[in-house]
Amino acid sequence: MKKYTVDEIITIFEKSGNLMYVATLSGDYKTNNKEGKRLTELFKIFEKETEFGYHCIDKLIKSNNVVIVTKAAAYCLALGYNVDYAVSVLQNIANDSDNGIFGFNAEMTLKVWEKNGYLKIYQ
Repeated sequence: MKKYTVDEIITIFEKSGNLMYVATLSGDYKTNNKEGKRLTELFKIFEKETEFGYHCIDKLIKSNNVVIVTKAAAYCLALGYNVDYAVSVLQNIANDSDNGIFGFNAEMTLKVWEKNGYLKIYQ
């Protein structure tokens, strides 16, 4: 498994998050799926190297990109890290009508987490 720096992770997320944002709005599911898989592979690193993952998540959750912030908050829930803050971030995204489909995604993430008591990022 490749070793990344925090800055490299942030750069990858910013690039993928921007592509996913545009892809979601344009209905380009292929790009969205491709970039989503790339980010899931990074999440697997966060699972194995939790302190490194937490450090990355703390930076990612401050992004200006709603896709990245939603992913970072979901990763918090999946890892049991900073859960109260992650819930509040997702609620804020879900309650902001300007977020459109991205707000719906945040709402669904919260619903799954509340229903199951946990969140899985991948199968």
